[in-house]
Parts: sequence; structure tokens; C-alpha cells
Amino acid sequence: MYALNLDGGSWQELYRHACDRMAQLVPGWSDEIPSDPAVALLELTSRLATVQNREIDRLREEHYAAYLKLLRKAPRTLAPARLMAVPSGEGAIWPGMRFYMDGVPFEVKEAPEDGGRRLQKISLLQGPRRSVLREDAPLILGHVAPAELEMTFAAPLAAGAPVPLWLELQPEPGRVPPDAQTPPPIQLTAQVWTDGAWRAASCTDGTCGLLQSGTVTITPPAASDTLRLLIEGEVEGEPRISAAALCPVTLEQRHTRSQSVDLTPPYRLPPGWAGNWTLRFFSAEEDGWREDSSLFVKDGQICGLPSEAAQIIRAVAAEPDFPALHTLRELPGEEVSLEEDGILPDSLHLMIEENGIWHDCPVCLPQAGRTLPRGCRWDPSGQVLRFGDGRDFRVPAAGKVLVAGCARTLGAKANGAGGNMTRENISLRPLRPAWGGQDAEDEETAFFRAAKELESPARAAALSDYETLARRAPGLALDRVKAIPAARLGKPDAGVVLLAKPRASDRLPPLTRWQKERLRAWLEPFRMIGTPLEVRGPRYCPVAVQVRVQCSGSAQDLETVAIAHTDGVTGPLDFGAELSYTALFSALSAAPGVKAVRSLELRALSSGHGHRTPEGGIRLGADVLPYLEQFQVTEE
Repeated sequence: MYALNLDGGSWQELYRHACDRMAQLVPGWSDEIPSDPAVALLELTSRLATVQNREIDRLREEHYAAYLKLLRKAPRTLAPARLMAVPSGEGAIWPGMRFYMDGVPFEVKEAPEDGGRRLQKISLLQGPRRSVLREDAPLILGHVAPAELEMTFAAPLAAGAPVPLWLELQPEPGRVPPDAQTPPPIQLTAQVWTDGAWRAASCTDGTCGLLQSGTVTITPPAASDTLRLLIEGEVEGEPRISAAALCPVTLEQRHTRSQSVDLTPPYRLPPGWAGNWTLRFFSAEEDGWREDSSLFVKDGQICGLPSEAAQIIRAVAAEPDFPALHTLRELPGEEVSLEEDGILPDSLHLMIEENGIWHDCPVCLPQAGRTLPRGCRWDPSGQVLRFGDGRDFRVPAAGKVLVAGCARTLGAKANGAGGNMTRENISLRPLRPAWGGQDAEDEETAFFRAAKELESPARAAALSDYETLARRAPGLALDRVKAIPAARLGKPDAGVVLLAKPRASDRLPPLTRWQKERLRAWLEPFRMIGTPLEVRGPRYCPVAVQVRVQCSGSAQDLETVAIAHTDGVTGPLDFGAELSYTALFSALSAAPGVKAVRSLELRALSSGHGHRTPEGGIRLGADVLPYLEQFQVTEE
């Protein structure tokens, strides 16, 4: 009610603001008579507001967590940025291998054997035009269909083996990313050249019809070094393919501090583990693990097993400067500090020792109504592992805890990182700057974010709700949206007509069939029962302006002035706008360098889209967008 800080006002201050407001609403009123009931009510509400504000300021993390649970929301967790890259060089690449880009570490998450090195050339065939993909020239897909993407490889694709082909598409301005329910506007099918003929190949499209970057998975029926993707249907927007890679290397922006792996015979460590890591080995027991200091590594092989019986060996590796081993003292709510920024919660893996036997210790919330024997929580604000106090997790026994898995990341700070990465004789070229990094948020921030998200309409009750929801339709890029009552278009029944102009390179783009169906399907769950909805594209009305002016100097940008009052395509006018002769005359008269406007003619070049007003302007139909087609200036 009052524009004050919750903790900054006493009840007297609130009371004085209330009295001032009361005097504005009721002229002549004052609080000089203490027996006035209004005075008593204002004093009471001021005191209650002070107490309420004091309680609101006492909200703690657990209160926000409870509110989020009621809203069925959760705080955003820390997430690493990602990269897709093409390697060059002859060295091997394995998961966990670390590369640096301007001092920022990226680790390989997936590294197929082919590594994306087999793609030699990719071309686009569309009508009579043929273009080749280059680093400085993307492949631009026009509206003419069908089209073909033809690719050649240095080595044949293996028969029956799924091959991931990553297509990097430049993001289109204003396009809402598609979701899982967005139907692709076009269909991608694959063919391979074998035995002197084209044969159909299985194809799974992960780009949603070239609406976003993604993986197209092809399974060739026979070995082939030539592949083509057939593009059929109504192309949406203007897709631009900026890069392509076969079996690309996937990286995450992370720095692993410790990790573990369970091995079976022949007990070989993963590549890179036998370097500068500090190693611990554990052999499997009936209900846990027993540390075995007699094991050692030779040429990547774990040696020193007391018997030849097959068993599971766990290897835990930690960087030398990372304190992986800590002591527990059997204290309720005991904390272990890791002193590491940006730890990924999903990477934390703990082992806890009890009576000489090591057990896995989950880092998670307990199940409802249960007290788990082992476990702890990760507190990113304090960078500590907080163990149980008997209410959720039992108090751990005195012993040791080993951080067997821990990785850190920069989160959102790594987004946008780019440039080549080199290690020994291997070089990686990113297909796009790093993306997808996300910072963690606390419960308070998540609560206010969730409250803001709840402000978005859950039902299309008002016309503005239709417009707000339509602009959020996944997969669409809309330039203008307006909802009007159906009666304005002469329809006898009640209902809503949604007018939408797509964002496109064409000056006067129509609303395609796919766009109409996508809008209808998206808005259907929000539509009020009994309110029919129709989706339409715009009708365009060309406008001509002829003006004769007397100039005191060099008249400039008169067409820009005219566009502001006659154009809804490149200008600011909306559907069904009235073109005002008076407003246009005044604007041209006030333009720099114009001394006087001697004559002005404003007319529509298309009949049936509007009619002339008595003042000389044009009143358009409710679904019509005007655009300035002709502009002629005569200077005196």
C-alpha cells in the first residue's frame, strides 16, 4: 500500500502517510479529533502493517523453500556450458580429456571414434542454384521446395551403423525456440549413393525441421561415401546452415577435481588417469568397500591383486591440490568444507568409512517420512557438505569421508566462449560459441522468479491475453500480433480473431498454413470454452503519398516521416490503423528544412481495404496493414 521499505518505516510514519492520503481523498479531513473512528482505524492498520512488515523481513531460506513447494517450482541448479567441435590431427580423443580456451577448461563429454573428420563437402541444391558451405558463407535455404543437402565423406559410412550429423543453424531474430510438441514444418529424408543408385536411409530429425541446431541421425543401408538429405514441405523462415559435422566432439565447461570408476578384469584405467592424479584403490566387500594400499598401476594396468578371482576394483583419482579426504567426529549437523566455487551438485560422490569399511554416501534429500542411515546435503552458499543431525540423516559415525567425485564450472560466465583449442597434436574447432551455462539460484530468487512467471496468463480471458500467449508460441517468429472481436470483421457470432504477421525476409509475408495450425494448437488449451477462435494473416494495403513542399533548405528524410504515419510493415502502425491526413500534414510541415507544405495527397492503391474519411485520411479494415508503396516529393 505504501511506497516504503518493509523494514524502514515505523507505525507513526505509516500513520502519517495514511493521514495525508485520507486528506487528499476527503478534502477538509484531519486527524485532530482523536475520537474520530477513521483515526482509530488508521492507527490500527498502521500498527498491523508494521508488525506484518517485520514478519515478512524475517523470512528465511526454509520459508521460501516451502513456498516454492506449494508453487511446484524448484530453484535452478548450476549447469555447465557446452560446445560442439570438429577435431583435426591424428591423436586420440577420449571422454574426460581437458582442453583450454583462453584459460577456461573444457572437458570432452563424448568423443566418437570418427570425431567428425570424415565430412569433406556439403552443398545445397535448390532449383537451379547450387551453393557450397564455407566458414564465411552459410547455406541459405529459400522458400522454393524441394531442396537437397548433398554431402561427401573421406571414408565410407558403415552399413547399418547410426551416424550423428550435427547441423548448426544461425538463430533467427524473434523466433521462439520450438518445444517437444512443435511439429516440424518440413520433412527431412535421407538417401545414400551405392551401387550406382540412390537408396533410402533411415533418418531421425533433431532440428525440428531446421528450426534449431541439432543432430540428424542417419542409418545407411549400405556402405557409402555420399549422402543427401531431401527437404520437402513448406520451409519456415529463412534457415541458415552455418556449419556441419559428422560425429562431432561434445565438450562441457568443467574442471574435474576428483572422480571414480569401478573396474572389472582386466582392470585397465581410463586414458589419462595414470598422469598427475592421486590414486586410491578399493576392493569390493559384501556390504561395502575396503581400501587396498597394495595395489599399484603399471602401464595403465592395476596390478598387485592377491588372487586371480574376478572381483570389482574401484579406483578414485583426485588432483594433487584437491583435499579429497576429511575427518568426521560424530557430531550432529557436522559440516565438511570443500572451499570450491561452482561445484556441480550432480558431480558430488562421497564414500564414508565406518569400522574400516567404506560405504557410498548419497548427496541428496531423504525420502519423505524416512531417516536415512547415510547421506548429506550440499550447501553451495557456504561451500560445505552438511551431514545429518538425526532428523533426516542419522549422525554419521566417527571416521573419514572421501570426496570420490567433484567437478566445478563457471556456469553462465562461460557462455559465448569461442576460439580453437589445442592440446599436443590435436586441435578442436568449435562449431559455435559455448552455450547452455546456467548459474544456481537460491530459494528467495527462485521464489520471486516463480511469482513473476505466474503473472503470465493461464487462460485467454481478455484480448490482450491472446496476444501475449501468441507471441510465446514455440517455433514461431511473429512480427505483429493483434486480437480483435469477431464482430469487427462482420461475423454474426461471438468470438475472437487473432491477426498475425510473421517475421520474414519478404516484405509482405503471408501467414502460412503451418503457422496458422501451430498458433491454433498452441492457443487451444488457453481458449475459454464457448469462445471460437480464428487465426488469420494480414491483408496488405499499398498507400501512395504525393507532397509539394516549399523548402528553406535541403529537405531530408521526408519519406521516413511519411512512413511513421502511413506504414505498418516497416513503420509503427498496427492492424486497422486510421491514416490521418492532418497528422501527416503536420509532421511533414514540422520536418527540418520544410518551410511550408503546399499540397498533400494521400490515397490507397488497393480498393476494398478501406475508405476515405471526410478529412482526407484513410480508414482501413480491422485486418489490414498499410504500407507506403509510392512516395513522391516536389520541392519549390
